[in-house]
Amino acid sequence: MSSSTTGIAGITFDFWNTLVTEARSADHRTQRWVAALHSNGVEISAAELESGLALMWEWFQRRWEGNQVVTPAAAVDFAIDAMAVESSLPLRDAMIASLHDGFDPAEMEIAPGIGDALEELKSGGLRIGIICDVGLTPSVTLRSYLEHHGLLGYFDHWSFSDDVGCYKPDPAIFAHALDGLGVADPAAMAHIGDLRRTDIAGAHAVGWLALRYCGLADDKSDYPDGDAVVAHHSELARAVGLG
Repeated sequence: MSSSTTGIAGITFDFWNTLVTEARSADHRTQRWVAALHSNGVEISAAELESGLALMWEWFQRRWEGNQVVTPAAAVDFAIDAMAVESSLPLRDAMIASLHDGFDPAEMEIAPGIGDALEELKSGGLRIGIICDVGLTPSVTLRSYLEHHGLLGYFDHWSFSDDVGCYKPDPAIFAHALDGLGVADPAAMAHIGDLRRTDIAGAHAVGWLALRYCGLADDKSDYPDGDAVVAHHSELARAVGLG
């Protein structure tokens, strides 16, 4: 297998805020849930909705940090309870469907320069994967975003938490990527992502080169930083020893 001059043979990308951001579409899920509630005869005030969604996100955050994978169905069930509305099968199905439908991919913001960077990495002989902590939008929908923007074909393998059964920084999700990409030596792997707690700590724990991408979101937390910080994907090839 070919590798860069520093011995890097494969690289994995975080998804959110590394490949894609939902910044311009963040309120679409709420709008769809409101529509689902109304179409099923459920009246809810703006305050009740806001309170219920805040509780749901707090619950999701706890489970994410506790490495307990959340399914769309579980999130909907919690949200319905948190909003204190009467549940029904049509309402539940409509809310779950909205998560599977996701956002309009044409409105998703792709990280600047990511297409050229993937092309350069692929031309340099690197195996390319994804390691992603899935939120409420399932991985099949996330892959469709990449396909819409002509990026999915660059990836040789992906390790989404809803498929693997754990979140970063669990070593198991990194092992899944390593095996899927066919790279024998962990030291020949790099991972790039925006979060220190999950991306950087996870990569370091398994002996990979850890790169923090700050082009869409700059993590200022107290967790240790990456081996390098990448502000634009045009810097990525050099960071892994290409060029």
